[in-house]
Amino acid sequence: MIFASILASVIMSVPTPHFVAIVGATLIDVSKEGRAGSDIKDSVVLIAEGRIVAIGDRQQVRLPPDTKIVNATHRFVIPGLIDGFGAVRTQGFADAYLYEGVTTVIVPTAPKAANVDGESTVVAPENGLSVLTGAPISGYSVTGDIPKGSPWVKHRLQDRRLDSAELTAQVAAAAAAGRRVIAAGFDVWPDQLDVIVSEAHRRGLAVTAELAFTSYPYAVNAGVDAFVRNDKYSLTLSWPQDFLAYADDPVGSGGSAAARAVCSPEMPDPAAFGNQLQASHTALMPTLSMEATADDVGGPNPWTLRAAAFVDLSDLDDPVDPKTGARPYLDSHPERRDRIQTCARRKQEVDRRLHALGAVYLAGTATPSYGVIPGGGLHGELRLLQGIGLTPREALAAATSNIANAFRLADRGKLESGRRADLVILTADPRIDIAAVDAISEVMVNGKFVDRARLMDRAVAQRHAAAKGG
Repeated sequence: MIFASILASVIMSVPTPHFVAIVGATLIDVSKEGRAGSDIKDSVVLIAEGRIVAIGDRQQVRLPPDTKIVNATHRFVIPGLIDGFGAVRTQGFADAYLYEGVTTVIVPTAPKAANVDGESTVVAPENGLSVLTGAPISGYSVTGDIPKGSPWVKHRLQDRRLDSAELTAQVAAAAAAGRRVIAAGFDVWPDQLDVIVSEAHRRGLAVTAELAFTSYPYAVNAGVDAFVRNDKYSLTLSWPQDFLAYADDPVGSGGSAAARAVCSPEMPDPAAFGNQLQASHTALMPTLSMEATADDVGGPNPWTLRAAAFVDLSDLDDPVDPKTGARPYLDSHPERRDRIQTCARRKQEVDRRLHALGAVYLAGTATPSYGVIPGGGLHGELRLLQGIGLTPREALAAATSNIANAFRLADRGKLESGRRADLVILTADPRIDIAAVDAISEVMVNGKFVDRARLMDRAVAQRHAAAKGG
């Protein structure tokens, strides 16, 4: 935090920039995983050249003579939201994110037709949205892909594993290409994971994981930064023999026994795993929106969201029917509908218990899986995180400071001097209910205010033109 005595030297060293000051709002503190609460009332946020120059209350921060004042009295300022697992397939996706206050999207990438989570196409946005990308790493393939066939007994026992030099070279190539996250895949072995984590961290990259050949407790000790998808990491709570069966067939039915254990009324006790997570820096990114939307367990019809104006049906994967609200995956298994929904709720309960044990959570949507909408989907994710027991402030931290910390993004995610001026001004208090993130007054990205009305007008006009053309 820079106050008046320090600010003078900062101003003198900067060659007459154009300053903007947001004055009068309450700044929401998202530090310490959302457990701090050192908010600043009647505040000033001084911004120049895309960065926060100073922050404090009105009596502490002196404004330069050429400062443009933005009156935010009775409003609330939060950091720009971060979707930790998104997609930017079109300019419409990018516009939807910014319209909803999402200023950074982390996009996992993958080769075309690959069998790993990720996007093969990432559009360079024209609106200032910050897009960071991740790269997959396999234990066997130099492309990061994994086999489509199952089971994997032959793959596990006979195929040639990548050695340490090859894995190190892959991490180096990802860093050289500007990737910020390494995604360790199902067929990465423990010794390989050690190499990946060590090299990634040495280069300032984060490591996420969806695992089968390596246990999740081992990965915590190895220093993985985040586990993605609760339908994957929850399997570690099953009996060891069930997890081994999953390892032999992770893209087939091998995880059925493990999933049944997790989804049973007498769920396995998560205490050991939760306590291990609490004592580590490994966070959880459950992507609750994906399953909630697919299985109709707390996810609204995405087409009722205002951000739906920015996307086409064809942009999404297995989308909800816009007219009927039908969920393709759920409705294709009518005989299993109740069991699928019960299992989805059980996994939410697993996350509730892991959070109560001290696990730290990150917000990622898996947009556009099962029709999750960019931007609006992240708002839904925050509601779902609140639903599993996070306080509103903790849910907000999951989409801001927690991701910045876990993914080594020291330039965003918090309202601090020196960080990017990515922020959202709200007309409602997000400390009371995280639904306040819908009440957006202004969005700023890299020090520039977003013309949200223009974004929406353009989206609506494009929808009308497409309807007439059809």
